[in-house]
Amino acid sequence: MTIRTRLALWYSGLLILVIVILSLAVITVSRVTILTTIDQVLQQAAEEVIDAINMVPVGEFGVLDDRVVFETEEIFSAPGIAIQVWQTHQDDQPVDPVLLKASSNIGADPTPLDNDALHATQAHYITHDGSSRLGRVVTHPFTFNNQVIGVVQVATSVEPVEHANDALVVITLIAAVISMMVSVALSMWLAERALRPINRVTQAAASIVAAEDLSTRLSWDGPMDELGRLVSVFNHMMARLEQVFKVQQRFVGDVSHELRTPLTSIVGNLEIMQRYGVDQDSLEAVHREAARMSRMVNDLLLLARADYGELKVDLYPVDLEAITLDVYEQALILAKGRSLRVLLGRIEPAHIKGNTDRLRQLLLNLVNNAIKFTPDGGKVELSIYTEHNEAILVVRDTGIGISVKDQEHIFDRFFQADNSRTHRNESDGAGLGLSIVRWLVDVHHGKISVSSLPGQGTTFRVAFPLLSEAEKPTHPTPDPYTRTALVRS
Repeated sequence: MTIRTRLALWYSGLLILVIVILSLAVITVSRVTILTTIDQVLQQAAEEVIDAINMVPVGEFGVLDDRVVFETEEIFSAPGIAIQVWQTHQDDQPVDPVLLKASSNIGADPTPLDNDALHATQAHYITHDGSSRLGRVVTHPFTFNNQVIGVVQVATSVEPVEHANDALVVITLIAAVISMMVSVALSMWLAERALRPINRVTQAAASIVAAEDLSTRLSWDGPMDELGRLVSVFNHMMARLEQVFKVQQRFVGDVSHELRTPLTSIVGNLEIMQRYGVDQDSLEAVHREAARMSRMVNDLLLLARADYGELKVDLYPVDLEAITLDVYEQALILAKGRSLRVLLGRIEPAHIKGNTDRLRQLLLNLVNNAIKFTPDGGKVELSIYTEHNEAILVVRDTGIGISVKDQEHIFDRFFQADNSRTHRNESDGAGLGLSIVRWLVDVHHGKISVSSLPGQGTTFRVAFPLLSEAEKPTHPTPDPYTRTALVRS
C-alpha cells in the first residue's frame, strides 16, 4: 500500500469519524432540546392550572369541608394539551384518587395520564406509550395550607417530535454519506498535493541516476515547512555530492596529468640503465623524479582531504612573531649556496588564533616560492607587524615577478607561469604550493593578496584577525625560536 493511499485512508477515516460524531451529537441535542421545550410548556400549563385552583369550605349535614373549585377553566381548553386534576389526599390523609377536572379533549376518561405518579410529592416527568396515547406527561402536586391535596397531570403528544427526529435522522444520514464521499475524494486530492514535492524529489533522484547529472536542483516556492526543509536538505545534499564528485574528478585528473611526466622520466632512465648499464646521472635523475612525485602526491592528498572536509585543523592562541623567526632561520638554510640575501623587515609581536605547524607550512611555502624565483643577487624579506585589528605577514622578493594576467591564476592547482621555467631546478614542485597556502589562509580566517610586476619582484601579504586582550594567554610559553644573535638588515 502506497503512502498516498495510507494518507488518504487516514484523512477520510478521521473525517468520517468526525462526521459520525457530529451527526449523533446533532440528533441527540435536537431531541433533548425539543423535549426540554415541551417540558417547559407543560410545566407552565400545570402552574396555570394550580394558580386557578381554590379551596372553598362547604357544609354538609352540619360538617364543614373544603372543596376544590376552579376560578377559571380557560386553561382546560388549550389545544394539544391534555389536563387532569386528581385529588389524592383528604385532611392530609391519602384517599382513593378522585378525578376533579379534565380537559375537554380527554373528557371524563378516568384513566390517569401517569398512574405511577399520582402520589408524587414533586414534579415528575415521563414519556410513555399508554393504552391509547403516546405522550409526554408532567405530574405536578398542588397543596393548600401546606398540605398536599392532589396532583395536576399535563400531557401532550410527542408524535410530531418523533416525526421531526426521524426526518432529522434521515437528513443527517444522507448528509453524512455525501460528506463521506466528498471526504474520501478530498483526502485523495490532499494526499496527492501533499506528496507532490516528494514525487519531485523522487523524479529528480531518478534523473540523476539516469543522466548522472549532479547539478540538478529542486525549486520550492512554498513555506519552509517539513516539505520545504526536505527540498532544502536535498539541494544541500546534491551540492555536497557535486562538490565531492568534482573533487574526485579533479584529483584523478590532476594525478593522471601531473604524474605522467615524472613517471615517463623514471621509465626512460631505467630503460637507459637497462640498455647501457647503471650510471650516476641516471640514478640521480630517477631519485629526483621519484622525490618530486612523492611530494606531489602528498600535496594532492592534503588538498583532497581538505576538499572533502576530512582534514581538521585545531586553532589555539599562537605567537606569529616566533613562527616568523623560526621560518627565517630555515630560509637561511634554504638559500645556502645561493647569492641571495634573506632579511628580516619589520618585526612586531602578534598573537592570533591558529595552528603552529600549519602556519609554519604556510610561511615556508611562500618563502620557498620567493627563493625559487629570485635570481642571484636579489633579496627576500620577511615582516610581521600589527595594523588595526589584524596581524600582517609579508613576504617580499626582488625576483622575476608575475604578470597581471597570471596573477589571476597563481592559486590554481598546477598553474605555473611561463617565466617560472627560467629558474626551475630539481627542487621545483608541481604548482601546488600556493594552492596549499590559499587553503591554509582560509582555515585561519585570513586574507591573502599579491602585488607584482615582471622583473621587479613579488609581494605576498597575508592578514589574520588579531586575538583580543582577553583571548591572549596570560602565561605564554617561552619562545624556543627567539634568537638574540639575529641581526636585522
